[in-house]
Amino acid sequence: MKKQSSLVLLVAFTALLFACSKKQAEEIKPETTVPNGPTVVTTANVTYTNFVGALLETKCGRCHGPNGSLKSIWLFNGLASVKSDARVANSILVTKTMPKGSTLTTNERDLLQAWFDKNMPE
Repeated sequence: MKKQSSLVLLVAFTALLFACSKKQAEEIKPETTVPNGPTVVTTANVTYTNFVGALLETKCGRCHGPNGSLKSIWLFNGLASVKSDARVANSILVTKTMPKGSTLTTNERDLLQAWFDKNMPE
């Protein structure tokens, strides 16, 4: 009985040893990228559509949007409103007086600066 158990274990071990070659193991690795998934926004690819519009809507829209209390000073209503008023970049990036009551992270400032530096691509 002991000899038969040893033989069964040896056969099982041998089968496991040769069941998966290195090539097969490499083929079943999960993909590290998602096809057609979201692209990470960087200073190299930042645009109004993939980052800046949402940031300005979130950080500026409450006060400078169509129903905001400061719309008479500057009305944020899309890309054209940002491109037509140089105070936007100055207030956010140079004097850092905006957004009031909210802050931008270092990454948000870096992306916004890159966007302005690239002539505000849509």
